[in-house]
Amino acid sequence: MKNTYDDIDKLLKDMRSDIEDTLSKEVFEEVRDIEMEHVYRDVLSTYSPKIYERRSTGGIDDIRNIVGYVKDMHLEVDNVTRFNDGYGTYNHGYGLAGLINEGDGGMSHLYYDFTGNFIQPRPFLDNTQEEIDKTDRVDRVLEKGMKRRGYDVS
Repeated sequence: MKNTYDDIDKLLKDMRSDIEDTLSKEVFEEVRDIEMEHVYRDVLSTYSPKIYERRSTGGIDDIRNIVGYVKDMHLEVDNVTRFNDGYGTYNHGYGLAGLINEGDGGMSHLYYDFTGNFIQPRPFLDNTQEEIDKTDRVDRVLEKGMKRRGYDVS
């Protein structure tokens, strides 16, 4: 352990701070990497668009659109990709990731303006969560981050 404590509240405060720091940095980066793997595997590699051109920046494969928030030792990661206003689509603002994940008329209650294979669900967000749940990738990164901060974690 990095410090000796005679006050349990101080120990818990330091541990909480270090856990949240690890979540916001190393764990977030790992979750983002897992999501990017699924963006390529579950969305981009499934078909080549014929009605539109994919963005070179600003799309679901832009890591700047994957953001993380830590509160009360809980990491939440969102893909905040906006609809491409240049296409004259009915949809606007945030929500593209949900539409792609759930498909036309899914839980996001969004619809595509055009028809085609791409209107079916391509559950890259669901698959990201499933991989996080079924593998130890995130656990290993959390453990490594806590060790880096001086904790004896095994």
